[in-house]
Amino acid sequence: MKKMKLVVITVISILSIADLSAQEPIRKIVERISPDKSLYIGATSMYSKIGTKESKILAREFSYTTPANDFKQSYVHPNPQTWRWDRSDAWIKFAKKHKQVIRIHGPISPQCSRWAKNDERSHVELLTNLSEYMTELCRRYNDEEVVVWMDVINETVSRDGTWKTARLGDNSWELPWEAIGYEQVDKQKYPHLDGKVPIYIIRAFEIATQEATNKKLVINQHGSMSPLIWNKIKDLVRYLRDNNYKVDGIGWQAHISYGRDVEWESPEVSIKALKELIAWSHKNKLEFHVTECNIHVPSKEPGTEEQHIATYMNIFNAVLEMRQSGVVTFNLWNIKDVPHYKNKNKLVIAPWDANLKPKAIYSEMNKALLNASATSE
Repeated sequence: MKKMKLVVITVISILSIADLSAQEPIRKIVERISPDKSLYIGATSMYSKIGTKESKILAREFSYTTPANDFKQSYVHPNPQTWRWDRSDAWIKFAKKHKQVIRIHGPISPQCSRWAKNDERSHVELLTNLSEYMTELCRRYNDEEVVVWMDVINETVSRDGTWKTARLGDNSWELPWEAIGYEQVDKQKYPHLDGKVPIYIIRAFEIATQEATNKKLVINQHGSMSPLIWNKIKDLVRYLRDNNYKVDGIGWQAHISYGRDVEWESPEVSIKALKELIAWSHKNKLEFHVTECNIHVPSKEPGTEEQHIATYMNIFNAVLEMRQSGVVTFNLWNIKDVPHYKNKNKLVIAPWDANLKPKAIYSEMNKALLNASATSE
């Protein structure tokens, strides 16, 4: 795929903190430009931040939120004996108080418990744990109006286009649910599925279709815009729908990593490829979700503020444009600048600084929304 270089065509002025703080909240502008609810702008936080300054920004600026890990199997149902709903219930209460909607990020994915990743787990144990968790998650929140979407699966396809696998003795970024097995499928009808679909995916969507009848069901995927990844996701959508399972949207984790040798995840972002994927989604009656947008930069060479703005705004503006053809959402994975969660040589760049002061990234997002508001009136 040919890369498309970013070109910053205007000189971006860095406003004072006072000017930034005085701007109209993002959620208020979105309400004006999207009365049909074709556009959602949101952010992610975590249970430990409820009641802090970060959660006040989350409530003030965004009408849509995705709690990071508090709905996941790793916390809610980490083993057959344990159920913990305190954090997820707290988010329901938070959303109701602040008139927000939630996308539950509680998918069947590599982000699961150590119990599940133990090599001694049999396929029966894994399938039982998966079924218990997904069933109870759906039943508990199906009637909560603040919950609009549920991520059903996450990160199921590797960057080379193969199904992500369980790895013996590897307790890190593996996907133990793959050990449950595969369902054989028609290679001619679904040429990109390698003749098989993991049973855990089918079971997760079977349960969600039956038990989360009031929710929109999403496939969330990481990685580049490589056709190897997205052709597989497209065939997976077709297969699930052909078997009467509900699929309402696909999501892309927009983690942009400077200095990484990945086609998409670089300062040279192919906005054309993103728009084409969104257009395909809308054509096939699917919502499109940018689910985890942030920028990873080397600590020693973080790049310039102008580069950070350009990276965020190319994605953000593509989302704004594509709202004309269907539902799109944009979700920040970080509200503020933080050290990378595991790589000490990287930083994560966000629209607010480490002290929760708004940056020029925030200002440019706000300005883009105001411009969209002006053109829609």
